[in-house]
Amino acid sequence: MTSRFSPATEELRIVLLGEVGAGKSKVARFLLGSKEPKSEIGSCIIREGEAAGRRICLVDTPGWGRKIHNTPEKIKNEIVRSTTLCPPGPHALILVLRVESQTAVPSTNELKSISRHMQLLSQDVRVWKHTMVLFLCDKELGDLPIQDHIQKASKLLEKCGNRHYTLRSETQVPEVLEEIERMVEGNCGDFFLPQIYYEYMQKKIPANIAEMKKMYEDREAQLKRGYQTRIQSTEYKKQAEEDVPRQRRGSFSKDRPSSEYNLSEDDQTVDIGAIKSKYRDDMLALARYYLKPAAVLVMAIIGALVGSVVGSAHGVMGSGLGIVVGAAVTIPLTLWMIGAASLARDSSNILQQTKQKS
Repeated sequence: MTSRFSPATEELRIVLLGEVGAGKSKVARFLLGSKEPKSEIGSCIIREGEAAGRRICLVDTPGWGRKIHNTPEKIKNEIVRSTTLCPPGPHALILVLRVESQTAVPSTNELKSISRHMQLLSQDVRVWKHTMVLFLCDKELGDLPIQDHIQKASKLLEKCGNRHYTLRSETQVPEVLEEIERMVEGNCGDFFLPQIYYEYMQKKIPANIAEMKKMYEDREAQLKRGYQTRIQSTEYKKQAEEDVPRQRRGSFSKDRPSSEYNLSEDDQTVDIGAIKSKYRDDMLALARYYLKPAAVLVMAIIGALVGSVVGSAHGVMGSGLGIVVGAAVTIPLTLWMIGAASLARDSSNILQQTKQKS
């Protein structure tokens, strides 16, 4: 993994946190060697140096109690002050949990106390974005106790994005630093801003910027409502088109025709019946117009085929003569049949009219 930190340009700023006896000083020695500056008891210790080719600024905090109300106010103040000792703020908050044996799994109350102590740095989720849990254990300890500790601290790990590492010896220091840098990359190189600076910046935000932010949020909400309204309108229109049968253009329009075309329901019924009747008569007339020549042509073809088959017994000449004779016979016969059918239809119409008159 390529380091995003250059020893010549930027140092990696780390704050070690944990309860009394968690092993923070041991972790500090792993990272920066055995040399440890003297400090007042119950105060933060600042250490600087290099590890795995990286410049390190390390703040070791005094340990807190198993319950937050047992932690002295001086220790609480030092924990809050720790993030200001590596300005402008630490890249990583390393929460150290000691793994001693399988039976020494932290209780639920101890884990809740850890969360409350971490909230001394910030009440919001900012603190967990920069936190990684470091399980410190002896070389001889097996994997089973470590897994028990990890499983027990699952809710705590969820808060910090499940970022954790198991440290057994100083040979793992490069890997620990790589895990820290991976977390920093996940935060886009950002660092934890101490609460005192964060509150100061929040107070210094101009009122007009807050108003502009509110206007922007209101405008965004308005655009979303308009978009949703257009979507619902489009969906309603589509549904209406699918549910309502297609009608003739203008037949059920909201805009009524001019007065000369305004008709009552009875008149509309009559007109529609008349239109249908006229349409039917036109179609029958058209059929009769084309039916007579079509019938003559079909019968002529049939007669020619019959004559051809009958005359084929006498050779080609016989077949040709059969075609002519067949067509000559069927055409007059067809015309006679059509005339008889027309005469019968006309006689039937005259009879019906006579009955209606009588």
